[in-house]
Amino acid sequence: MRITLVYPNLGTGQRSLYFPQGLAYVAAALQRAGHRVSVVDMEGEDLSTERAINLAVETSPDMVGFGGMITRYSIVREMGRRLNREMPGVFLMAGNSGATTIPGLYLENAGMDAVVLGEGEEASVELAAAVESGADWRSVPGLAFRDEAGKTVFSRPRPLQANLDDLPWPARDLFPLEKYVVSRDHRGKHERHLEIVASRGCPHGCVYCYHIYGRTIRRRSPGSIVAEAVHIVEKYGIEYTGFPDDLFTSDKAFVMETCALLKKRLPGIRWSCLGRASSVDREMLRAMRGAGCDWISYGIESGSPEMLRRMKRTVTPEQCLNAIRMTRAEGMIPEGSFMIGMFGETRETVAETVEFCKEADITAPMLFVTPYPGTPLFTEAEEKGLIPDLEAYVLSLEAADKLLVNLTDMDDRELESLRAWAMGKAGRNYLLRRPFSRIPALLWKHLSLKGFDQLARDAAEFLRGLGKPPAQCR
Repeated sequence: MRITLVYPNLGTGQRSLYFPQGLAYVAAALQRAGHRVSVVDMEGEDLSTERAINLAVETSPDMVGFGGMITRYSIVREMGRRLNREMPGVFLMAGNSGATTIPGLYLENAGMDAVVLGEGEEASVELAAAVESGADWRSVPGLAFRDEAGKTVFSRPRPLQANLDDLPWPARDLFPLEKYVVSRDHRGKHERHLEIVASRGCPHGCVYCYHIYGRTIRRRSPGSIVAEAVHIVEKYGIEYTGFPDDLFTSDKAFVMETCALLKKRLPGIRWSCLGRASSVDREMLRAMRGAGCDWISYGIESGSPEMLRRMKRTVTPEQCLNAIRMTRAEGMIPEGSFMIGMFGETRETVAETVEFCKEADITAPMLFVTPYPGTPLFTEAEEKGLIPDLEAYVLSLEAADKLLVNLTDMDDRELESLRAWAMGKAGRNYLLRRPFSRIPALLWKHLSLKGFDQLARDAAEFLRGLGKPPAQCR
């Protein structure tokens, strides 16, 4: 069966150039099942929608599958509608976080025949087999589709993939991999880089996060992870890798064994990961550094205990501060993510976040709290009437540096000004602690990653931090 997979771009002129691991896993599973798989990668190839449609048509597919997060919904909608007209009878399916959390929009407004819910490998293979054989594909577990009345219905739930080692490695060669490998990484550097997925699932209940991989942590074996690392180094000349999993550091024995194998089989490799502040200790961090880790990003989100409680983060500012200090002491760069605008956010709680950044000696973009469909935060915002039109809201989703829904008691202008002050103040505190080394380095990083326009905006925010803060933050 001929299957074409489409990785949509953002449709805004922006490019993220983070390799689409999920779609590459699905492609590998379909290939292993014997299907002829093609990929139209709008992100990697910087394709217009028109060009992507033409390429998809040229592959003469029997089935087309769309990946991409919810921020790419507008492209899926446009392409789905066009492909239904230009290739009537071709089966269209979609997956990933957007389709999983709001399948009705994808089925009703984007012309999808089916939505694959959650993990896509086994469901896509079974769906393709059923479509190819003419069997009742609606009986395949883990799908959403429309019934004869046009109502969105669901097949029975699909069990989670029990053993991640059983999955084939991502079909990277179907994508324009070199475009991703040579792009600037999160550090703003041009080293040959490519990440590896080490685990799936998260048991925590942060209100702004959806759980398309379930609440059970499933980890690949350290042997499988390191074997894949060796593979990408030998085949693609990778110099820098990393693990984008939310909970890479949550199991000490797993981390220690993985580090020992990395150190043995890939001495000299460098890598990064996401970390959970409440799970790291000095022994773990020392082992990570010894195995090549040089950068860890922690999900901090706020320096206010009250905001962390409302977010259901189950970490404290003290734990986050301790993790950052330990990470730096072990010779690695600690970074953090922050959000402003949670229900109950005030000038005082934002000031606590700024003070945290000063004490931790870090700076990072502070994004607006954004309710994404499928999260408890979205449900609460919708119940309060803050999202009256679902599709209009989804179409507006881009990066979280734009205020889309104001959850606070402040007006929009006040909240935007507060965020600008907070980012400027935190940036000022960080840069002026070591001005001669940090200011040139930060200017170069921002210029490399975002260009002159964003550099000018960042400079303006920095200057706001030099001025007076909002009245109640003084």
